[in-house]
Amino acid sequence: MKNLAKIFLICAVVASVACSGNDNSAKVVSVDELGSVVENMNDGDSLAVRGFCSDVCSSGSGHITLVGENQKNAVAAVADGKLVSFGDDVTHRFVTVYGVLREQRVDRAFLDNWEFRLDESLKGPDGNPEAVAQLKEQISALRDSISVRFARNGKEYYSNYTIETYSYDVED
Repeated sequence: MKNLAKIFLICAVVASVACSGNDNSAKVVSVDELGSVVENMNDGDSLAVRGFCSDVCSSGSGHITLVGENQKNAVAAVADGKLVSFGDDVTHRFVTVYGVLREQRVDRAFLDNWEFRLDESLKGPDGNPEAVAQLKEQISALRDSISVRFARNGKEYYSNYTIETYSYDVED
């Protein structure tokens, strides 16, 4: 009977940890490594990312921006419903965030629609040709990125990633 109680207790502890969703045992990757790591991940997968916190959202500290050693590499970490916000101590420090990968996809159909809406905006009296031209350059760059990604791995969309964060550690 004692063995049965021990087994039940162990199963309860394992189930509690497994269902908590706060697995801080994931291998930590740097912001610079993130681009290659996410290619093999799916929306909703758990991960841990370390980077330098360059910015904290000024309206409630609900998200931070982490950058890599190559400052062109950056990712937004957004506090989930339980974490709510990041502390004041994260600014200009190295931070490791633990969370869930969130992917927003931009495909060619989205870009076609965006270009159509931009063209339509020029038909009204408040159209801004300079702004539209600048946005169309960005759309062209996104189309190029999609073509490169398709040639590399068959994915016909551009992905923007964020990390829905449930906990974090700040380095001293």
